[in-house]
Amino acid sequence: MSSVPSKVRLGYNLLVMVMWQVGNYVVPMLTFPYLTHMLGPTHFGLLGYATSIAVYGSLLTDWGFNLSGPRALIECRGDKREINELIWSVIFAKALLCILSLLGLFLAYQLHWIDPRAMPLILIAWTSVAGNVFTLSWVLQGLERFSQFAVVSLAGRFLTLPFVFLFVKSADDVGYAIAIQSVAPVLTGVFSMLMVRKIGLLRRPAGAWRLIGKRLSQSADMFLSTASVSLFGVANIVLLGAASTPDQVGLYAAADRIKTMGNMVPTQINTVFYPRVSALMLSNTRAAAKLTLRAIGLTFGITLLGVVVVYCASTYITQLILGDAFIGAASLLILLCTAALFSNVAYTLGLQVLIPFGCGKIRSFTMLLAGALNVGITYRLIPMCGAGGAALSFLIAEAAIFFVFVAVILGSKRLRSHFTQLLNAQRNA
Repeated sequence: MSSVPSKVRLGYNLLVMVMWQVGNYVVPMLTFPYLTHMLGPTHFGLLGYATSIAVYGSLLTDWGFNLSGPRALIECRGDKREINELIWSVIFAKALLCILSLLGLFLAYQLHWIDPRAMPLILIAWTSVAGNVFTLSWVLQGLERFSQFAVVSLAGRFLTLPFVFLFVKSADDVGYAIAIQSVAPVLTGVFSMLMVRKIGLLRRPAGAWRLIGKRLSQSADMFLSTASVSLFGVANIVLLGAASTPDQVGLYAAADRIKTMGNMVPTQINTVFYPRVSALMLSNTRAAAKLTLRAIGLTFGITLLGVVVVYCASTYITQLILGDAFIGAASLLILLCTAALFSNVAYTLGLQVLIPFGCGKIRSFTMLLAGALNVGITYRLIPMCGAGGAALSFLIAEAAIFFVFVAVILGSKRLRSHFTQLLNAQRNA
């Protein structure tokens, strides 16, 4: 009987996170078409280029703590002193990484790896990196307080929503558009700290700074795999900005934004299932395997439905949302959504199977190689195919990760037995 409340809570958490994701994309859904019409492909491309480079700063600053943090929180077993120490040590580690990321940005500028004309826009976008330092959404996720997580995450986006329509009136207002988008993560960070403090888990830092090295070491594998993901969509936008025209960047960024909006439900399946699977792996591996299979089935089914819809209506979708100037994004959308079919299932396999069984390095190394493959193919195809080449290389790399993960699981007796124990249990029942 004890499993019934657990299932109800899991379903509730999934519903909350789907609603959060819907709310999280209400702002882009309202502002995204407006911005594409106001800015046009070229200036929307500048917006995408600046924010994509800032993403690298956020990736370095986060260091995989959004994945390792919830697991570390579970291991604290309700010890408030230890949780407070964990939180502050992560904040201090993020602050150090934020400084390093800013130094890296200026180094890239001095080496002429960044277009000087885009540098002011990039610095504006870097505000979001600072906001990431104090964001404690990972704490609420690890505690499975998803309703509170949703509130703090949505507040910043909705508070900044009106300012987009007030200040962005033409292509010359691209700086305002970036600034408004970058303030939202700062507000999220502030609200999340207030929420964690309210539930009694955030106190004075004490000597948490001594644990910075430990936190960085524990999250290194997570960072490597997360950084490898940046060698896909984000890297493609940066490469397009360096080797192609801003309008090609705008087409790719717009198609990628639609794909991301359509992928919100599969993404939240992993967000909700991950803490529960991690906890079950410590006490009931059979239940963990069953939950993982459920996550894979839901992820694949929902993503496949989205791919079918896009194949049938990509031209209509891009014209409706983006306008006639972005008609070239329709073919890109098909390629990117097909890639999501592979990436969503692969992400579930890596997070809920490979990592719990100590195969995190295999996961990270595979994603790193696939990311390098994507960058290499993109670099070769951009001169010939522009944004289409970037989208095709993204699809190839995501498919490669999926097939490698499946091969690793099938080739390991220990990993296979994790799932075959369910078949054996059914036969013995």
